[in-house]
Amino acid sequence: MKLSKTWIVVIIIVLVVVGYYVQKSVFKSPTQGLITEKVQRGDVLQEISETGSVKATEDISLGFKTIGKVSRLYVSVGDNVKKGGILAELDSSQLLAQLQAAKADLSSANTGAASAKDNLESAYNSALNTLNDAYTKIYNAYNAVVDLKNTYFGVADQEGIKVEDSKNDIKQNMSDVKSYLDQAKTNPDIDSAISETLTALDNVYNDLKIIRAQCDSGIYYYNIASTSKTSIDTQKTNINTASTNVTTAQSNISSYKIALQKAEDSTIKQAQADVDALQSQLNDHYLISPINGTVTSISIKRGQVVSASQTAVSLLSSEPFQIKANIYEQDIVKVKIGNEVKIELVPFPRQIFKGKVLSIDPAETIIDNVVYYQVTIDFPNQPEGIKSGMTADITIVTNKKENVLRVPKNAVQSIDGKDTVQVVKDGKIQNQQIITGLEGSDYYEVLSGLEEGDTIVVGKQ
Repeated sequence: MKLSKTWIVVIIIVLVVVGYYVQKSVFKSPTQGLITEKVQRGDVLQEISETGSVKATEDISLGFKTIGKVSRLYVSVGDNVKKGGILAELDSSQLLAQLQAAKADLSSANTGAASAKDNLESAYNSALNTLNDAYTKIYNAYNAVVDLKNTYFGVADQEGIKVEDSKNDIKQNMSDVKSYLDQAKTNPDIDSAISETLTALDNVYNDLKIIRAQCDSGIYYYNIASTSKTSIDTQKTNINTASTNVTTAQSNISSYKIALQKAEDSTIKQAQADVDALQSQLNDHYLISPINGTVTSISIKRGQVVSASQTAVSLLSSEPFQIKANIYEQDIVKVKIGNEVKIELVPFPRQIFKGKVLSIDPAETIIDNVVYYQVTIDFPNQPEGIKSGMTADITIVTNKKENVLRVPKNAVQSIDGKDTVQVVKDGKIQNQQIITGLEGSDYYEVLSGLEEGDTIVVGKQ
């Protein structure tokens, strides 16, 4: 029965549509309907967002972070000061002496590490000579066995076969050691060459034992001259000595590695930590201006012992306005003076201003039975037309990790109490446990479990 052209076209269209859906079902991509992205490096920001308001600039009171005796005053009332300028200083003579001693210890630790590194380098060079000697001894042993085999074991009897097999094994091990030695000369890390050479020496020694035993077997006990037997015994002793020397070289390298690791990971790190701690304490002996402003009052004098909570100098910012914001008690513990702040002012849309936390009020503020603490934010480059009372949306950056491996927070889920992401590998989706570091507002820092470039599932379409 003949079909009309119309029916043929209809049938073809139906087959194409059916085929499309069958293909789509059978060869469905595992990521279909999912949103994926590559794991990349970037910044992880821990932020706190709040709403504050613009206020006219008020005096800010500054004090030292530690107790001590005032040794110098660098400003007077009415002086204009720059941000970062030194206002006053505590006596640091004792701390400076401790810092110098700590720096001397750090220098000594670095010298010790350099010495350990030189010792390790010397041990590697010595090990190369030891490996050369080991190869020479195997070479001599092989020649002695070849001479013995050609002189006495010409018959393919049981003893002759054993000698032949052992001779071939010595030759193979000699070739292997030569290869290890060549590699060691071009690769500073010769540990594997030492390990493989010890195995080869052990094999050669066992081969010589087998050959020596054949010299006392059957008719060979009387046929082989005592000097030939002594020659094999000498080669055994030489191989054993070479093995001892290589083992000693291996032990020396291991000892110097441990010494270097200890110097780098323990001694130097501890000495550096001591220097850093003392330097931090020394920094606290200086009262630094956090803003550009004018000195309005000085509450200390030279020679006076001050406490950490005592007001020393008061400043008036050169900027006409500051921002005041109340931070919830659970968040205030993360906020530190000097934290960066992103500022958005309602009357100036699509503009972001930068500021810093200037002070944190130690007294609480109760709003609707909730505890808050007021922070003062200083920001330069204030726009023309800004007025007191304007609303400011602020974002305080309380912690920051730069150029770290990161994943979006919505890609991480907890499975059996462990942070897990879905990774696309070999056309399949599988769960991958990860270890996270800093939890940011949008990203987690990834410490382990993922590599840069891995594809992960971040959501559904």
